[in-house]
Amino acid sequence: MDSNKVAFIICVNNNRMYHEAEIYIKSLDIPTGFTLEIIPIYNAKSMTSGYNCGMKKTDAKYKIYPESYSSYLYFL
Repeated sequence: MDSNKVAFIICVNNNRMYHEAEIYIKSLDIPTGFTLEIIPIYNAKSMTSGYNCGMKKTDAKYKIYPESYSSYLYFL
């Protein structure tokens, strides 16, 4: 497990909204020494199955599970 990595795991059901969310996420100020990973999940049978799939794809200690249309201004 990478204790200096933050993963955003996003179930994508709208590509335009996902790409907008990706722009906001990439603009976040990340603490020195940390890395950021964005994991899009397409065609998930459900939100929970999608999030579980994304969780298995990362070794990040910190995982954030927003919906693709969430506002990322609150993370700033």
